[in-house]
Amino acid sequence: MTDGKLAGCWVLKNLEEGAVTAGESTDYQGDKVLVRSNGILTYTAKDIAYHLWKFGVLPNDFVYKKWEDGLWSTASQGRMKSIGQADVVINVIDYRQQYPQEMVKLALEVLGYEQQASQLKHVSYGVVSLSPETASGLGIDISDDKRSYAMSGRQGIGIKVADLLDRMERVIDAKRSRKAGISSRSIAAAAIRYYLLKYQLQTEVVFDLEHATEITGNTGVYLLYAYTRANSILDKAKKDTRLHKMEAKFDGTLLEEQEYHLLRHVAYWPETLETATKQLAPSILCHYAFELASLFNHFYSVCPVLKGSEEHIAHRLWITQTYKQTMHHVLEVLGMPTPKRL
Repeated sequence: MTDGKLAGCWVLKNLEEGAVTAGESTDYQGDKVLVRSNGILTYTAKDIAYHLWKFGVLPNDFVYKKWEDGLWSTASQGRMKSIGQADVVINVIDYRQQYPQEMVKLALEVLGYEQQASQLKHVSYGVVSLSPETASGLGIDISDDKRSYAMSGRQGIGIKVADLLDRMERVIDAKRSRKAGISSRSIAAAAIRYYLLKYQLQTEVVFDLEHATEITGNTGVYLLYAYTRANSILDKAKKDTRLHKMEAKFDGTLLEEQEYHLLRHVAYWPETLETATKQLAPSILCHYAFELASLFNHFYSVCPVLKGSEEHIAHRLWITQTYKQTMHHVLEVLGMPTPKRL
């Protein structure tokens, strides 16, 4: 810019209809300052360069040194490696960064990298807040009776991941009657992951420690129990001298209503995975997983798997195996463990 409030600045101009001109009072200006008049680069300018590196379009590259297995760091002395070179870049950043992300995409287009700009995706999630009960447990003043308390480094509201894991581990450990399966810490990590993923994008995530560790309701712990229940049934069948050689097989003439609803939901898994992938929306997978676990538990309570005629047992063992295979895939996609026992 050569005149006005932004004289001497390098500015990325947004020429779209309705864009706010430079200098007007708003957090979402149409024109974005990249270099200030004193020559200092803004965060967005650095981010543009970062994304050019991510897509591998810069003529020069860094040299790297090994940090540990599978992890490399830039260094003043090191060796060349093919890092970056991405076909698609997915930035998982909260919704407050929507405007800067749009500016980075616009900059790529202006620089002539239209293909790369089209492959820059922003997964815009909501801010993470604490429930009053969880905030109180962390020593935060809740006398103002807010519905939730947004985590803020400036206000000292928040919790470190390691501390959260420690707290969750203690809560889960206290609730477990048996500890023969995976560790309480692994369950805690899975519970946190699922709790954060189940919210729809751009909605506030109100984290409640007690609810996240419940074995009933829409929680990661509930999914793990439903999965290990199927494992337990199949293991009992293998150990039963009457059943261990029985071949599990589907028989449509024996299909009960609960079995139909479960298998119908199983059939939607490929379609659900494709939809969630296209929309970059893990909450779709969580919703599917919770309904799948609920349908299986209902099937288990109404249709005894290991009782009845051999035909019924073989039929229901096949359904149990089919459910287990599907839930195994769902949990793996969500980054959760698939334990044999809890």
